[in-house]
Amino acid sequence: MRKEIPSFSIKDLFERKESYVIPIYQRNYTWGLGEITQLIQDVCDYAFDDEKTKTNYYIGTLVVYERHLDGEITYETIDGQQRLTTLNILLNALHRKYKIELSSKINYKLNLTFDSRKKSTETLAVINNHQNTEATFIPNKDYNVNIKQRYFDAEKVLTRFLDTSDKIEKFYNYLTNKVHLVRVSVPEETDLNHYFEIMNNRGEQLEKHEILKANMLEVLKDNEKLSYTFNTVWEACADMERYVQYGFTTKQRDAVFTAGNWNKLSVTSLDTLADCIFNDTKDTTETDFTMQEIIAFKGSFENNTGENEDAPERFNSVINFSNFLLHVLRVQTKTNIALDDKRLIYAFDGFLKNTDKEKQLQFVKDFGFSLLKAKHLFDQYIIKREFIREKDQWSLKKLKWYNGNKVSYVNVFENDEALNRDILMLLAMFHVSTPTLVYKHWLNAALYYLFYQEEINAIEYQSYLQNLAECYLYDRYIAVEEPIDYFDIIYKNNAIATNKVILKYNFDKLDNGTAVENFVFNYLDYILWKEKNVNFEFTFRSSVEHYYPQNPISKEHKIESDIYDLFGNLCLISSSKNSRLSNHMPSAKKDYYYKVGADSLKQQLMMEEGNWEEKEIRIHTEMMKDKLKNFSNA
Repeated sequence: MRKEIPSFSIKDLFERKESYVIPIYQRNYTWGLGEITQLIQDVCDYAFDDEKTKTNYYIGTLVVYERHLDGEITYETIDGQQRLTTLNILLNALHRKYKIELSSKINYKLNLTFDSRKKSTETLAVINNHQNTEATFIPNKDYNVNIKQRYFDAEKVLTRFLDTSDKIEKFYNYLTNKVHLVRVSVPEETDLNHYFEIMNNRGEQLEKHEILKANMLEVLKDNEKLSYTFNTVWEACADMERYVQYGFTTKQRDAVFTAGNWNKLSVTSLDTLADCIFNDTKDTTETDFTMQEIIAFKGSFENNTGENEDAPERFNSVINFSNFLLHVLRVQTKTNIALDDKRLIYAFDGFLKNTDKEKQLQFVKDFGFSLLKAKHLFDQYIIKREFIREKDQWSLKKLKWYNGNKVSYVNVFENDEALNRDILMLLAMFHVSTPTLVYKHWLNAALYYLFYQEEINAIEYQSYLQNLAECYLYDRYIAVEEPIDYFDIIYKNNAIATNKVILKYNFDKLDNGTAVENFVFNYLDYILWKEKNVNFEFTFRSSVEHYYPQNPISKEHKIESDIYDLFGNLCLISSSKNSRLSNHMPSAKKDYYYKVGADSLKQQLMMEEGNWEEKEIRIHTEMMKDKLKNFSNA
């Protein structure tokens, strides 16, 4: 008789008198802000949907080995430590932050320790100590930086999603009762090190975008010419690290992207593209492919030209291909498609399952061309991370064709280097502010704008991105009323800040301590960069620091929260630096930052003050708010 594999709700998992341990052979806890945000988003999607809230949501499997000692069982976690650690963090954040709002809480107990990782165990213990209204870490004690930062991230993200008491209750009830994990125990005689090695080298499953491609090619199966063309476009676009031109043969490039100017599309539909490349391929390719071989082929159908093309690893894309497909679908259909690649197949089902076969066919043809056009625009006008001469940097570059079949990368707006840099800085500002793919609405806005322009003008593009930044500030983060939806900002309001026009904003919303959104600090740094014209690069900084500490090492230095939470006392830095110096006074922080460098331009201004007390905090608060209020794109 087959043994049943148990499934546990979060309530069951944490109320049972069972404990879990992370063995030494496991890697450290590695989840970041993106994964925390995605988990909370997923639970919200089910908790706030009247239909989905009735169903269970499975978030994965715990693979465990049962350690027996003195009649007690401790579950050695072989697979699932990231989720288990995160659930402990999340429940502690909920129980502390919404202690009053939650009418009925589960009987949660910390159930996780780490073999030979004392500081990880101690960090979770501090988070789990609810005697204090805030998680209080002992000054100068060595904690697990990532676990500590993810706790503060969880608090911030929960604040963003759970803005009403009704949402708090719905989220918590669904999380604890309807979110489930499956627990699988391996046999007692299992060689754990060998098992762990096998598990971490197991084969990849079929990607969702590969399934989607097969579904689309099924619609085109009766037309060999269009099937071949669609597949070629798909494979050319699927490599997000490589410019799309290199997905075609040299001869095809001249036909598709204009001879001597590969940055201009000469085709206007999948049909006209097919006329360019299908006959060319049939005439010049040495091997005849069957349709089955073409569909299954994962290459780029490129002739060996002998050209010295850059290796794909020169560039790193800001998103993956599955997410890019959703952006293209949103731009083409102008419908509010969720930018969540876990729903990739579902997002396309409404179009691919159309009973009108002609509309179904037209959709696939339109999408094939939209994909090519959007990738072509993405390669040129969206930033990427470029690795060259042993350095990496943000870049905004296009391919430039020279006589003699030579190609190089140059700045997109090569005739105005300052404007090219400005656009690059705006795009980098948006990107580092939203590490989670599902929230890259700025990217969707940029693609939407570029897609429907007859010609791309640098000044107009820069102005659009600047207007979009104002929308984020006025219509989202300091809005007096309900924040305006990102989709409405992009597709209905054309990136014009509505609340700025009708004066429905409140800058005092920035006096909110660590709850202030990262974007606000990055936008302010962009404004300061424009003003000062200094050397500065946006990086992924996720920790909001109180320059004057919340909990100074010496208690006599403590000030009230309505002072230390003022916007002027806050700056965005890396989580490792914040962990190291969080309880130190500004003078000590200044000494350290002078040695290692400040993380932000706002922080540099704060460090220029000889003294940093309540007076300086208030003055700096008003000064920074004025810079946000008075900034003009002129």
